[in-house]
Order: sequence, then C-alpha cells, then structure tokens
Amino acid sequence: MKIESVAKIKNNVKMILDNGAKLFLRYEVFLKNALRKGDDLTEEEISKLIRQNQFYFVKESAFRFLGLRIHSEKELERKLSAKKYDKEIIHSVIKELKDNHYLDDEQFAREFTEEKINKKAFGPNKVKAELKARGVSQEIINSVLEVKSSEVDFENAVMLAEKKLSSLMSRNLDKKKINQRLYAYLLAKGFGYDLIKQVVEKVFQPTDEEME
Repeated sequence: MKIESVAKIKNNVKMILDNGAKLFLRYEVFLKNALRKGDDLTEEEISKLIRQNQFYFVKESAFRFLGLRIHSEKELERKLSAKKYDKEIIHSVIKELKDNHYLDDEQFAREFTEEKINKKAFGPNKVKAELKARGVSQEIINSVLEVKSSEVDFENAVMLAEKKLSSLMSRNLDKKKINQRLYAYLLAKGFGYDLIKQVVEKVFQPTDEEME
C-alpha cells in the first residue's frame, strides 16, 4: 500500500494510503521510520507501525502517572493494565523505564518508608504490608526497613500513644478499656506486641485496682 498523503497535526501525523485507509501515528514514530509520501508499506510494516504507536501512547501514560508521584513497578503495571493497554506493550514500556532508571522499586520503597514512618508514624509491620501490596519484593522490604532503627519506631509509637491516650481519657472510659484500645490502636498502626507493651507501660500505668 502506497502513502498518498502526509499531514502533521500537532504531535501526530495523518497518512492516507492508496486504498483509502487512514493511519494516524505519533510524530516520533513517523520520524523514527523515515516515512515519506510515495512509500510502499506492506501489511506487516503497517502492523509494526501501529504497535510502535501504541508503545508511545503507553509510555506517555506511564510518564503521566510518574509525574504525579513515584510508583513501584507493580503499581504502574496495574494502572496501565486498567486502561486496557496490550500487556506485552506494557511490559516493554516498564522494561524501558527500568533500564533508564525511571522505575526503581528500591528507591520507591525508601521514599515510601521515609514518608510513612517519619511523617505518618506508621509502624514497621504496616509499612511492610503496604509495600508488599504494592508488589515490592521481600528482599527490598527487609533491606529498606533495616535502616530504620527500633528507636525511631519507639518514638513514633510513644507519640501516637500519647495522642490517643489524651483522646481516650476525655471519654471517661475505665482503665482496662483504655489499655485495650491503646493496644488495638497501635497494632492497627503496624507496631509489634513487644514494642506496644513497652510503649503502653511508658505512657499509661494504671494500678492493679484500676484495671480490675
């Protein structure tokens, strides 16, 4: 099939073939293949151009997501899949992004952990669960969380417990219920039992009579 006409429309090129078919390509794809009016294209070549075009659309979509915030590989793959793009093309785009350091699960895990622990006072268990849900490997999760000391966890847990205790004390609950709710609250925040026990003992020390 021969290219009868070529017209650039913003970032796209509209080509009309001699059989009346219209082919719209990204300008980058048009340039990459050095296409010109009068060129003959086989069906196989046209199919290849269409797939290259789809690749650019998927990559542009990926960059829009990455422009909003850093993503894990699995997060980005899920979002692109939700747009019904071809899976093979999605995998090719993700590979290119990884090769060019636009996607890095270790960097994602570091930034995610930093934000959740330092800004939102999440416990390590909750951070682990959320990273795992985002497809980050266990090896990376363990490596990143090792950097965060138990001292930071303890300080965050104490801060949260003190705020929660202030709220609970204003509700005239008995000491046993306050103790139980502190445990439940800190567990939900992702802290372990041993650490919670230390924290609760530090911020809330009812007498045995008050607990009965």
